[in-house]
Amino acid sequence: MNILWSRQARQDLRAIHEFIARDSEHYARLQIKRLIERVEYISRMPTMGHRVHEFPELDLRETHQENYRIIYAHEADELQVVTIVHMKQQMKKRRSSK
Repeated sequence: MNILWSRQARQDLRAIHEFIARDSEHYARLQIKRLIERVEYISRMPTMGHRVHEFPELDLRETHQENYRIIYAHEADELQVVTIVHMKQQMKKRRSSK
């Protein structure tokens, strides 16, 4: 399966790395490696993740790696990593424009 990283997901990885690297460059690299490995694993079984409860109307799924939620979408042989957020971070629902 082809894995596509959105601009937001790439920014998330950089931000996670920068935050952890303040204390330890080693653990920052290790966390990023684990997140990428989790995405590679989920790409083999994309329906394994559960639906994102904040956005039930969207076809988004999530899987967890330690304290992070990896939000993704998949279609045919393509998995798109949408964003990576810390478990404590609130994901905001979009307001419907009526």
